[in-house]
Amino acid sequence: MAQTGYRNLEGDERELSREELQALRNNRTGVAIFQYSWIMAFVCLIVVNLQIRSNFAAWPPEGVAPLNPVLPALVTVAIIASSVFARNALQAIKGDDRAAFLRRWRIALGLGAVFAAVMIVELLALPESGQYSAVFRVMTAFHVTHALAIGYIMFRVERYGAGGGYDAVRHWGVEAAAKLWYFVTIAWLLFFVVLYVI
Repeated sequence: MAQTGYRNLEGDERELSREELQALRNNRTGVAIFQYSWIMAFVCLIVVNLQIRSNFAAWPPEGVAPLNPVLPALVTVAIIASSVFARNALQAIKGDDRAAFLRRWRIALGLGAVFAAVMIVELLALPESGQYSAVFRVMTAFHVTHALAIGYIMFRVERYGAGGGYDAVRHWGVEAAAKLWYFVTIAWLLFFVVLYVI
């Protein structure tokens, strides 16, 4: 089917009707706008963290033990690997390899669940230490809430995919969930640097 006015179509997208292509472009624009709004919220939390830090001679404040970065660093590797598997799963479904899609998507989902579980434990195990623990809890809870929400979307994608709901042409749900998961990963990398490195 010849499509006029639609350049840069990916692979089998040329098989979509004009209306389906427009809906796909609208969906992609919507996800991009959603991600930009999230970026602003995450950047604001980083700015607040840095502002609070500037009120102290040292960070963490004197008498407060710094956070141990070892376990969070390990789950940071897990969430990066999870994003890689999500991307590979998206590529698999674009190639109409449903078995590889499901296998890779489930690994991405499992690694994401490990990340969320460890960060919830970190969040709950942190002793009260004034603003140091408060800013950590706000930032981590905000991120974990987003990770759990997107994790739920990824779970729904897995269920729909297990029922044969996606193919090489129609896989918007996979693409959207993967893009949102990439954002969760990038946001965590920024938070990890602010909370554990600097």
